[in-house]
Amino acid sequence: MEVFLGVDWGGTYIKAGVVDGKGRIVEKEVFSSSKLKDKRVFISEIKKLLFRFSRYKITAVGIGAPGIIDTNKGFIYYLPNVSGWKNYPLRTVLQKELRLPVYIDNDANLFALAEAKIGAAKDRRRAIFLTLGTGLGGAVILDGKILEGRTSASELGHMPVDIMGRKCGCGGRGCIETLVGNRYLLEDYRKRKKNTKVKDVKEIYDRALSGEASALAVWISFSKGLGMFLSGMVNTFNPEVIVFGGGVSGAFSLFKPMVWKVIRQQAMWPQVKGLKLVRAKLKDTGIIGAGLLAKENSI
Repeated sequence: MEVFLGVDWGGTYIKAGVVDGKGRIVEKEVFSSSKLKDKRVFISEIKKLLFRFSRYKITAVGIGAPGIIDTNKGFIYYLPNVSGWKNYPLRTVLQKELRLPVYIDNDANLFALAEAKIGAAKDRRRAIFLTLGTGLGGAVILDGKILEGRTSASELGHMPVDIMGRKCGCGGRGCIETLVGNRYLLEDYRKRKKNTKVKDVKEIYDRALSGEASALAVWISFSKGLGMFLSGMVNTFNPEVIVFGGGVSGAFSLFKPMVWKVIRQQAMWPQVKGLKLVRAKLKDTGIIGAGLLAKENSI
């Protein structure tokens, strides 16, 4: 059976798996990406993965990277939330090391590819996809095709929404990512609830569900920012569906009603007709999308 190695490269974790031609994950691994700003370590880890999965007939490798990519060349311009990766010809280097075809795209594009092909946006002509995690990744599908520019993706997370806002990992200021990325949610909570330790965003979510005012205030602020941003996206692209993925989307049941309220107040009402807000349908969507990228380019 011909299979593909799909690599979902996040700011916190790397998830990798063997993906078959129908987008099913046969086997997977997850490990921390904290040491992978060192390019040699990254390349070594990919080689180790191929060795551990050597019993499978892997014919190509797909990688979803969290940043600006020249997809034709597999060249990384830079990764906003992962240091040490500026102007690097990753595809060229990996193909030489692995002796396999390698294809690289933005991670949000591959999230969109998987959900559009076999997930929550299957058969939809117009859709917006958001990955809420370390940062905010975004992709747009129009007429069933991912919207692409000269570089890899619609960088929705770096749409400026506050002229006096916080500095963003991309180098700009006031991007929507600075209101909804998990590091900013933790920072917001710690400012509101001084001398209280929280280990992750899920804990803030749990505290909000239990009625804690400070935690709920964080999610209200998050929802207002995300809702205003999405109102602009709805007015621009008139999507049929907005699909939410990533670790922060675990709080979807909490923030969905608040985001909906803002969209209904702010967006132009004909653009909202028929719109649905949904969570991603697939598990490990990034791995699947990377595997499908490898498959589609290998045909």
